[in-house]
Amino acid sequence: MIALQICLLLLTLLNLAFTLGIARKIGRGAGVPPVSVELPPLSSPPGTSIGEFSATSTRGTTVSRDTLELGTVFAFLSPTCEPCREAMPAFLSYAAANKGSVVSVLSGDYDPEVRATLESLGPVLVEVPNGPVAKAFGVIGVPVFVTVGVGTVLATSSEIGPQSRLIIPA
Repeated sequence: MIALQICLLLLTLLNLAFTLGIARKIGRGAGVPPVSVELPPLSSPPGTSIGEFSATSTRGTTVSRDTLELGTVFAFLSPTCEPCREAMPAFLSYAAANKGSVVSVLSGDYDPEVRATLESLGPVLVEVPNGPVAKAFGVIGVPVFVTVGVGTVLATSSEIGPQSRLIIPA
């Protein structure tokens, strides 16, 4: 009987050793290549036509497909979106450096101080999520920054920076 208990103990210890070895290999990746997930773009890709839209800014100006200026950056943001809150300081800095050539499209009500700052830098459009302006640009997620051409998307990014404003040769 003692011999059987010793055999079971040895088998249990051997099983534990194999289990720990397997767990250690899994923890290190064991030569498994990293998984790469291709996420869909958050808006229409470059070269896509912008759909028809017309919206009134918080200061009463009309923004429409027909009033778009070459190189204007549309920023689609939401106050409930953590990445949007993280991108806000960089966007405010960008908008201040490019005053008048940004349009903020807010899906939701921002802090009045932030909204006033945005209004001082360019038109602010407030709409429901997936509203008419977002639909015109094919926006399916935020934050997204879209540089526009004459009726088309020139560039799109989920980050704001120097690459967001294209230099267009004369």
